[in-house]
Amino acid sequence: MPASYGLGLCALRGSLYSASATLPPGFPLTGGEPNLSLTFMNNTVSPSGALIPHAETIAPPNITTPTWTSTSTSILIVVDIDAPVNNTRVQVLHFLSSGVTLSPDNRTLVIPSSSEAGWVQPSPSAGDIAHAYTVLLFAQPDDFRVPEEFQRVLQTRIPFNVSAFVGAAKLGEPVAANWFSVQNVSATATATATASFAPLAGMATGGVKGNPAEFTGGAVEMGSQCAWVMDGAVVAGLVGMVL
Repeated sequence: MPASYGLGLCALRGSLYSASATLPPGFPLTGGEPNLSLTFMNNTVSPSGALIPHAETIAPPNITTPTWTSTSTSILIVVDIDAPVNNTRVQVLHFLSSGVTLSPDNRTLVIPSSSEAGWVQPSPSAGDIAHAYTVLLFAQPDDFRVPEEFQRVLQTRIPFNVSAFVGAAKLGEPVAANWFSVQNVSATATATATASFAPLAGMATGGVKGNPAEFTGGAVEMGSQCAWVMDGAVVAGLVGMVL
């Protein structure tokens, strides 16, 4: 297995590459210029956005940072901005942990064994485009706690709104970031991944802006974290379908 599996960038995003290479095109936050180094088993994410084999993502990556040397704690968030739901794209929370520190070498992130939202393996549906998974590192406020309106999404994981979370938790801009892609290659994806998803039972769509027939990258903002009402069965089925 090669040390870097980085040439398989999603062609759709190649022409839309943002000025900040550590964040994918269409990502709703800015900052994070000093990139995080992400390694999944034998594959290092290089360049940012590299396509990583699904099997390699069963566990979270080893993360190092060349520039962040703070002695305080930090917050790590991983979010998928490409989950297909109701004919559009929404965000899924894949990981959230506070209390992240640096190892004695001042490079490797040390993640607590107990996290607010443990790692969920990226698993896009067959035939969909490559999903962009963004890894964000924030300085942790002294009084940090997950805002009340986001307590439920720690379990449901969807719908997430990273910019609303960052604002509510007063995190500011990320101090470092990077992103990688994962695609389910068991079926052929179309260039624009035309969506044809029927509304899910128990889910209102008022919190999603727009209803595009085709999607070409990025994620919509959710109007309200509580805009969708879901029961446990719907959440379980939805998460299994769109991650």
